[in-house]
Amino acid sequence: MTDRNRKPFAGGAFLVWRRQVVLWWIFAVNFILAFVAARPFASEISPLLNHSLRAQDLVHGFNPFEFFALLQEAKGTSVASTASVYLMVIFFVFMLFVEGGLLTAYWLDRPLTRGEFFEASGRFFWRFVRLLIMLLIVLIPVVIVYRVVLRASDAQRERIANPMPGVWIEAIGLLLVLFLMEAVRLWFDMAQVQAVAGDERAMRRALQWSLKTTWDNFSSLYWIYLRISIVAWLVMTLLFVVWVRLVRPEWVGVSFVITQLMALAWLGTRLWQRASETLWYQRYLKNSG
Repeated sequence: MTDRNRKPFAGGAFLVWRRQVVLWWIFAVNFILAFVAARPFASEISPLLNHSLRAQDLVHGFNPFEFFALLQEAKGTSVASTASVYLMVIFFVFMLFVEGGLLTAYWLDRPLTRGEFFEASGRFFWRFVRLLIMLLIVLIPVVIVYRVVLRASDAQRERIANPMPGVWIEAIGLLLVLFLMEAVRLWFDMAQVQAVAGDERAMRRALQWSLKTTWDNFSSLYWIYLRISIVAWLVMTLLFVVWVRLVRPEWVGVSFVITQLMALAWLGTRLWQRASETLWYQRYLKNSG
């Protein structure tokens, strides 16, 4: 059974496996940028650890709460923070650039030469930049909803002494915001697939088509997207628990491997979503044609 004949959820996983060279290239770039970002941070945080009682909680075990408290205490890491932000932006632009080559590889389901891959990446890059600008505009109402939720939660806490109603309002509101963000992301994901599959140059037409298609088939598309997201969070949570609970401080190599597995799992499941969306689109065209 080929990937195209499998259901998109399972077929997407097999497609990522078959074209895994793309995943390893992205992982390698992420690793190099993370390594570069970690060097200035390590050099600036070391003196602080030498004079902090929180260092014991990190030397004799990894306490994530103490780690984030230490980051709040660290006021001399502005250079490291700035460098990290720049490198994250570089990785984001890199991912936006290779998206066209990635979707082309999934659409054609065959190995691409480096020339073919980067030619496809360059061909769709500025189209995806335009889509990104449109995405930021569409997300403005979602941000407004988020701010309304926070204000409602704060108002509820001020109105009554019991904090739980405010907590419930915030939790339900955040779930709503998360759902809206995922729905918007799915909409724009399908617009990218349409742009690559149809070599669409007008991103407004791609967005209009993907809006109608996503709306008409939202349950099936979102169910694929949601299941892969759940897998991602389960794997990340499991690896994090293993890292915190089972890995001893002196096991530097094991800690390194687990953190890289976390990064690989996050990237892999994101590519899994893109592959499944592409297979769903192919099946949709076949059924509608």
